[in-house]
Amino acid sequence: MAEFFDWLSDPLALAVCLFFLSSLWALWVRKKLLGGLLFLLTGVLYFLGITPGADLLLRPLEDAYPALLVPPSAEVAAVVVLTGGEAASPGRPVTSDLSESSLERLVEGVRVWRMLGEGVPLIFVGGAGIPGRPAESPLMVQAAEALGVPREAIRWESNSRNTYENALAAKELLGTRPFVLVTSAFHMPRAMEVFEKVGTSPIPAPCGQRALRGYSPYDFIPRALNLWHSAHALREYLAILWYRLRYP
Repeated sequence: MAEFFDWLSDPLALAVCLFFLSSLWALWVRKKLLGGLLFLLTGVLYFLGITPGADLLLRPLEDAYPALLVPPSAEVAAVVVLTGGEAASPGRPVTSDLSESSLERLVEGVRVWRMLGEGVPLIFVGGAGIPGRPAESPLMVQAAEALGVPREAIRWESNSRNTYENALAAKELLGTRPFVLVTSAFHMPRAMEVFEKVGTSPIPAPCGQRALRGYSPYDFIPRALNLWHSAHALREYLAILWYRLRYP
């Protein structure tokens, strides 16, 4: 019962309950159009806010490429890690200066780099995602060094601002030589499509998978975290469409 109240205290769960009660009230006072719209909004929020709903959106993206659990058969020239955001602020450890996605990508990049025997360079690609904010790859470099990767094994690029520019930067650094590409699982389909389109040879190593395979009753209680996951998925579908139109 304590777990139920913990989950029910989530702001999204409270909002869904409020919308549902409001729709019942609107129908009670014969405001059928308002009640119908509130019911629709409640249903959409509920779907996007529960784990199965968010997973339904995420899974096609995350399942497009399997995790890289053994070294690839081909010889690779580098491990390329795409940055995924930052939250730099004075007085924090460098690992706290990275967004959740950047931190996941960093850890996976280091894992793959060690799995390959540490004989290839670890390359971080990505500049400032938001104008006026710090470039992200130097922060990844600092964090990698803090995790024990020697500086001489690290390279980085800090001018590219999106996935397309990331791909061009990787091509300039590596040409057509095969390399391991590390990015979030939900982002990997777009990244692979763009990197292959510009003529590079990436081997996917997705990370940060969020979709589950089994559910408990508590997974059907709305949570703000699931709404965030749904937003990631919806944004990615729109970005895939936009990239196909802009970079045919």
